[in-house]
Amino acid sequence: MTQASPTIPNHPRCAATRRDGQPCAAPALAGGRFCFTHDPDRETERQAARERGGRNRATAIRVESAPLPSYQRPVLAVVVRALVDVRDGRLSPAQASAMAALAGVAIKLVTAAQFEERLSALEGQREGAQRA
Repeated sequence: MTQASPTIPNHPRCAATRRDGQPCAAPALAGGRFCFTHDPDRETERQAARERGGRNRATAIRVESAPLPSYQRPVLAVVVRALVDVRDGRLSPAQASAMAALAGVAIKLVTAAQFEERLSALEGQREGAQRA
């Protein structure tokens, strides 16, 4: 028998091993040896849950409706995708951190360029008003 789950006292822990080699700490399903994620008999249910999750991702909905300047949307989409990839084990936290840092630099460069454009336009208006 596996060890007790840390989240539910006196309940067996999932017998599976995670991708990182550590034992799964999730509680086993009632009457079974595995949690929902690792139970081989639940593959169809997992696939259906993934499909529902893909259609109903709250983060994606918030990103699409966030009041952001248009130049920030693609950067935010990349950062959100990296967050999901880290959570799902497809991207290392170090890689995501580097991506986030570069995304921050990209936003700062674009923001500075836009600020410079606005400042130049205002200075041009001021010079035109002083000549008149």
